[in-house]
Amino acid sequence: DIKNVWVTNGFINPKPLKEVLPFIDAMNIDLKSFSDDFYKDVCGGRLSPILETIKTSFKETHIEITNLLIPTLNDSESDIQKLVDFISELSPDIPLHFSAYRPMYKMEIRSTPADTLYKAKAIAEKKLKYIYLGNIPTSNNTLCPNCNNTVIKRNFNLKINLIDGKCSFCGSKIPVIYTY
Repeated sequence: DIKNVWVTNGFINPKPLKEVLPFIDAMNIDLKSFSDDFYKDVCGGRLSPILETIKTSFKETHIEITNLLIPTLNDSESDIQKLVDFISELSPDIPLHFSAYRPMYKMEIRSTPADTLYKAKAIAEKKLKYIYLGNIPTSNNTLCPNCNNTVIKRNFNLKINLIDGKCSFCGSKIPVIYTY
């Protein structure tokens, strides 16, 4: 049984999205910013189609959101709060990944400081259950939001403390997709 995981920027027309969703087991959608100006100026697009992709996909499959934090462009507390509010209104169970930006190609903005990611995580933890930090040295274990025990330990090997999708410590349902 092969699983299909789709990593996307979320910019897709609604009709083909609805046609492909029955074949997608999980999606990681890159929500670059919660600012239409950012999408227009940096990406040459608009925010609204991405939000519609997220809403539509959430109804059909497991989704996770990734946000690359770029200093001065999309890393203000206000931007982060709007993004978190949108996700939490869909479900506090949607995992959110904040990633640190590194200068590449023509973008010469300084790298994202680790403190920015930790601040973003602190904002997100008030409304979301699963927050991960990327492109910095940190632990990205999955904790049970009920008892705070580690249910997925990511290290050189993977240790899963789940039984039938529930925390093996307290029995809370943990909305993850995994094969072990």
